[in-house]
Order: sequence, then C-alpha cells, then structure tokens
Amino acid sequence: MIFLWFKLVKYMFYIYNVSTNYNLIQLKKFKYLLIFLCLANVSVFAQTEEEIFEEVFANPKSLELNFKLARFQLKNGNFKGAAASLERILVRIPNETTAQLLLARVNIQLNNPTEAKRLYELIIANANAPQENILQARRELGLADQEIADQSPWSFSGYASVGWGKKDNARAASVNNEVLYLDSIYTNDIMDEPEYFRQGTLGLNLIRDMGNNNRFLSNLILNDRSYGSSYKEGRNQSYSLGLGLDYEMLGGFTKLMASGGEMHLAKQNFIGFYGMDLEHRRVLAPNLLLNFGINATKNDFRHYDGIADNNDKSGWVHKAYVGLTKSWKKFRGNIGYISSRTSAKEDFYSYKGDQLNISLTTSYGPGSTTIFKSVIKNNYEEANTTIANHERRDIVNSYGINWSMGLKKWDIPEQGEPTINILIRQGSSFSNIANYKRPDEKEWMISLSQTF
Repeated sequence: MIFLWFKLVKYMFYIYNVSTNYNLIQLKKFKYLLIFLCLANVSVFAQTEEEIFEEVFANPKSLELNFKLARFQLKNGNFKGAAASLERILVRIPNETTAQLLLARVNIQLNNPTEAKRLYELIIANANAPQENILQARRELGLADQEIADQSPWSFSGYASVGWGKKDNARAASVNNEVLYLDSIYTNDIMDEPEYFRQGTLGLNLIRDMGNNNRFLSNLILNDRSYGSSYKEGRNQSYSLGLGLDYEMLGGFTKLMASGGEMHLAKQNFIGFYGMDLEHRRVLAPNLLLNFGINATKNDFRHYDGIADNNDKSGWVHKAYVGLTKSWKKFRGNIGYISSRTSAKEDFYSYKGDQLNISLTTSYGPGSTTIFKSVIKNNYEEANTTIANHERRDIVNSYGINWSMGLKKWDIPEQGEPTINILIRQGSSFSNIANYKRPDEKEWMISLSQTF
C-alpha cells in the first residue's frame, strides 16, 4: 500500500517537471497532501507487540495472528517471545513445517542447537512438507550440526548479589517481652529492637547436557548476613551444595537432587543438614504448569553456647508438596501447598506443618513486580511441661511485594544484566504460648545483583 502511494508521488513529480507555473503551484499542494497521506497510512498500520498479542489472546486459535506475532517478535529480536508464539502454533498443528522452520532458527539464536536439529530433521522426514521447506531445512541442518560440534556439553552460570536493609524485631522478642515458664508469665530483657543488616549471596551452577533433554545438575550457594554493631550475635553464614539429575520422563521432567550444608550463627556451628528431593514437572495445558514432589531432610542442630537444648531439635523433616503456575498476558500466578512432618529428638519439638504460598507477578510498568502471601500452621505433638501443660499451636503470616528491574534496558531483568531489587515484607506470629507470640515484623531490603 505504501509502495503504491510513493509510486503515485513519483508520477506527480514527473508531471511537475512538464507543468506550467500555475500547475506547479497546484501540484506542490497536491504533493504535500500525498506525503501527509503516506505518513498517516504508516501510523495507522503500525502496531506494537502488545496490540498484536491482545489480538492473539482474543483469538488464540488463529494461525494467521500467531504467525503475525511471531514474525513481529523475530523482527524485534524477542526470540523467547517468538519461540512461545511458534510453540502455540505447533500445539494446535504439530506438523506445521513453516512454524517448525522458524522455531529451529529461533533455537539457533537461543543457543539450543540440539532442539533446532530435531526440528530440521522433522521437516526433512515429513513427506507432506513443502519442497522449499525441506530444501531450506537441509541447508540449515549443517549449521545446527556445527553449533552442536562447537558446543561443550558443560555450561556454567551463576549470580552474585549484595543488599542492605532493616529488620524490625531482629532478636525475635515476644509480645511485651513476656515468656511462659511453668505456666507462669515472666518478663525477660530481650528487647523488640530493629536492626540494620548487610547481606551478600553467591550462587554457582554447573550443568552437563546428557542428550535427549536430560541433564546433570550441580549448584553451590553461599550466604552471609551481618547485623548492626549492637547485634553481633545475629550474624549468620551458610552454605549449601546440591547434586542431581533432571530427566525427561512420564510426560514431563523429573528431577532428583541430593543436597547438604551448614549454618553458622555468631561464628558458631548452629545447624547442619542433608537430604533428598524428588520433583516432577509437566505442562497440563498451554501456559499451565504443574509441579509436585517429596522431600526428606535431616536437621542436625549442634550443641550451642547459650541454647542448652539446641541439640534436642535435631531430627528428620518429611515434606510433600504440589504447585500450579499459570501465565496469561503480562501476568504469572503461582499457588503451592506443602504438608510437612518434623520428628525431633524431644517430642515437644516435633510437629505437623501446613503451608500455603500464593504469588502474582506482572510485567506491567517498568521491570517486574511480585506480590506474595504465605500462611504457615504448626501443631506440636506434646507439651513442653517446663513451659506449659498444653501443646503449642503456631500460625505465621507473611506478605509483601518484590520489585526488580534490569539496569541496561530498564525493564524486565534479562540474563547477564545487572539488576536492582526492592523487597518489602511484613509478618506476624500467633501462638497459644506467650514465648512464641511475635508483634508485627517488618523487613525491607534493597539489593543489586548480577547474573553470569
């Protein structure tokens, strides 16, 4: 359409060259009118990715609209978005070779040559595919093979972050400093005071591609949190190491991880732990992911100066969990439930727990914003008679907001981009025993992180 407009303008320029002075004046006016119409035409037909996505969302079965969105995303370098659009097409039409060809090219861009090769081979093996697509797939298959040959099966990644913040009631003082002992209320000298803190975290991941979408996983996480000068004993340092396998099986992916680590509190060894986790993930429907699993962890509380019965809390924690993740438009919702059973050396430290986690993430506005809510309910099995003659019951509520933004594109953080993160959290602990009642607790933290 725009091309025809400019051809018409060119023709008018020709007339202009042979026109009289009177016609010259008129044609100049007409020329400006045509140029205005051309510019207007461009503005009318130009669409943003969000506008095209809205059309796809209103009519997700439209092959034409999904291709339109994918090509727009490819043109603008949004390869992950283009991959999602093309995969939607292939969910409805599995052997659509044009979508397969474009998706193979996208996977080359996303450094997934193995998946690109699989798609090229599907096109070549499809007797009903258009001949030009088969020829193109054969030409590009060599590129995928070369990428695979050049690609090491090992990949390394990680992240580092530093943060500063403030935590109210950092010493976990009870409401009004009240404690229960032998069914009598006393007041202790632990004050409900806020503390400023610094926190640093380093995470390292080493992964080996084992072929057929199977992977060997390993990770190391180091963390250090230091409080203000008035709360030196609150400093804690921890590390954890994990090794595992992620296999494509049972219509999804199954991950088995073994992990262990320690936490030091005020430079003393406070707790060590080790355990196993078995998780299965699968896609139930477009943009709907299910995950469920079981976990067993042994907590070994050390003998610790100032906490006489710390070692009595040692024991196994068994968990079963299930979660759902749903994505739509610019939102992602998560809901998860965890059922747990803690078996400690002393029965009055053993309890059954239930936990519900809900979060909603949106990319509206600059960056990414998540609001979250968590509720934990713990029912202890026996009474600690040195405190009270009835079993302990706790309910812990926490909620807050987390916002992050990449500092290069000033939008949703991407791999390799420095990121600013702001966390604001508030919570409260309710208990039928005064020692464990906590006033409303607030915490905020600003952190800077870098992935690599």
